Amino acid sequence: MSCRVEWSRGAAKQLLRMPKKQRLIVASWVRDNLDGCDDPRRPPNGRQLAGTDSGWRWRVGSCRILGTIEDDRLVIAVVRVGHRQGIYKNLPDM
Repeated sequence: MSCRVEWSRGAAKQLLRMPKKQRLIVASWVRDNLDGCDDPRRPPNGRQLAGTDSGWRWRVGSCRILGTIEDDRLVIAVVRVGHRQGIYKNLPDM
């Protein structure tokens, strides 16, 4: 069974605010590595966020993709996308 990626409204807005070249790189990485994968914990450059049960981050160059993995439905919910310097501040509960 394969996973599907759901973008939160805030993550979609952050993605659209990124420069076009970075936006295309991030979107194609998500499509190639996360969307339709069998195990979302296996894609390259992924780690579980410290202090969370289902929070994960994936590194794409200098950008980070923060999301949660819902095993019961096999869904990756992308919460934030952005540059590594400010993405970890004021995180919602994951």
